Amino acid sequence: MKKILLLLPLALTLVMCKSTKRKTTATAGKISNISYSEKFKGASAAETATLLKTLDASAETKSVLVLTQNFIGGEVTVVSAGKQVYKGYPITDKGTGLAERIAISNTADTRVLDSYTGNEVVLSASDTKKYKFAYVARTGKPKPAYKVLYSTKLKVFKPKKQKTAAR
Repeated sequence: MKKILLLLPLALTLVMCKSTKRKTTATAGKISNISYSEKFKGASAAETATLLKTLDASAETKSVLVLTQNFIGGEVTVVSAGKQVYKGYPITDKGTGLAERIAISNTADTRVLDSYTGNEVVLSASDTKKYKFAYVARTGKPKPAYKVLYSTKLKVFKPKKQKTAAR
């Protein structure tokens, strides 16, 4: 009788627990914090045009993916419209906060596969069509693992001023 009384709470606990499914896409909101903003100082029109020309992203069907914070050299693969457009080991410049800029197609979803964390971020085509720039940053935390910021402005990535010690 004692064994039944001990097993009954254990059985009830197991029956009441649910297994959870983990989605690894940005649209699921599990590993990404997605935001849309224009509230920062953007680069000049000339700087923006130069970057778009350099990346060959001036067309309406192209957008720019910018990898920003906390990339420390793990392999990152970017697949856009079924084609691999980038495979490398981006490292964030601590002075500017910039790791890599990549031209992507905004006619299909873009996947950013990060072998360092084992996660994937999906940038939806609907968002990349509306916004020319998508900024992806690692947060350093397991959940959400990434921040995604969509904007029509190019952020300014200039070196931060060095603080001088007082004498």
